[in-house]
Amino acid sequence: MQIQNAVKIVNSIPDSWVRVEHVRRISGGLEVCFTIHEGQRGKRTGGWKVTCRGVREAKITDIDGGGLRVYSATHPVARQYVARRAELRWPRTGDEAKVLLALYRAHTKASDDWIEFDRYLQIETPWTGTSFQPHFAPVSGSNFVCRGPDFLIHGYAKALEAIGERVQLTLRRGPKLKQKQPKVLHFGQSYVVADVFTAEREAVGGGRPPLYRKLLNAG
Repeated sequence: MQIQNAVKIVNSIPDSWVRVEHVRRISGGLEVCFTIHEGQRGKRTGGWKVTCRGVREAKITDIDGGGLRVYSATHPVARQYVARRAELRWPRTGDEAKVLLALYRAHTKASDDWIEFDRYLQIETPWTGTSFQPHFAPVSGSNFVCRGPDFLIHGYAKALEAIGERVQLTLRRGPKLKQKQPKVLHFGQSYVVADVFTAEREAVGGGRPPLYRKLLNAG
């Protein structure tokens, strides 16, 4: 069954609550099994096995999330894998704190909190020994350089230009023809980005052995 149809069925059940029963690696992807309950503390009413093929990224840290959602390739966490690549350069001579603030605002506008702020920016960990504020990681040369998906890099460039920075923006390769368009399966604070999701409904008390709950971090 297509994942969109499975999510519609789950969300049509009044007061349904979704939990992750287990996650395991399979050939070519991941298998995520969900149990459906009558409310957060209610009895189990059913389950779904979701197969994820062509996994681009998986962040599974929450097994008691409550609901299921599916998003198309226009969602920022999926879009970053199919967007045209871009490169941004700007001088190292500016006010670093001002630059970081401008970049952070642009990043939040473009991706909310779906993409980590330091994924495409070379930023040190928050603790530097003298300050709790993040700083750019040491680089060689006279420019900072940032490479990533064009929708995010364009946002960075506009933000830097708005505070008077001189930027150089270069577009790189475009997406491959007929490239698969990944989707996002979102549950609680967790998600999987993959090219193909298929879902199989599991009956209550179908004789399956108990499954070990597991937290998986991948990507």
